[in-house]
Amino acid sequence: MERFGPMSWIIRILVLSLIVGLAISFFDINPMGILNDTWDTVLAVGGLFKGVADWALPYILVGAVVVVPIALISALLRYLRRPR
Repeated sequence: MERFGPMSWIIRILVLSLIVGLAISFFDINPMGILNDTWDTVLAVGGLFKGVADWALPYILVGAVVVVPIALISALLRYLRRPR
C-alpha cells in the first residue's frame, strides 16, 4: 500500500467518508445537527468543569494555607541536609 503514496491514503479517506456520510444520512442526521450537538456537548462539559472548579477552589486555597508552608519547610530541610 505504501507504494502508491499519500494519494492512495487520501482516496481511501474520501471513499470511507462517503460511505459513512451515506449511512448517517440514511438515519436522517444532517451535518449541522452533528456540529450543533457536538458544540452543545462541549459547552456542557465545560460547564461541568466550571462547576467542579467553583466547588473545589475554596477548599484548595484553604488546604494550601497549611500544605504549602509545610512543603517549603520540608524542601528547605532536605536542601540543608544535602551533602556538600
